[in-house]
Amino acid sequence: MTTRPDALPETDRAFLDKIQYAFEQHPEMAERYALASLALERELGIDYTRRHGRSRIEGERIITEFVARSDSPEPDSSTGGCLKRGWRHGELVCIEWATA
Repeated sequence: MTTRPDALPETDRAFLDKIQYAFEQHPEMAERYALASLALERELGIDYTRRHGRSRIEGERIITEFVARSDSPEPDSSTGGCLKRGWRHGELVCIEWATA
């Protein structure tokens, strides 16, 4: 792997400061949410406009597969199965779901 997921560019500092402020204002959310880098997905060439992630638990592992949006309809995100949201086309959308 050529990209370290925890190595964020210094140019992200202002953004990360705003995220930190949000967690400080809503500390109870820190137990439910975390900021995640998409470095591994970028390394794999995942295009979230064309594909979305489906994650499942197998034993002690979380397995994520990326499927074409055209081949796999998006589940209703109101059911709470959304694991990752991304900013796309001016709105927050679900980019990865939990599957059974």
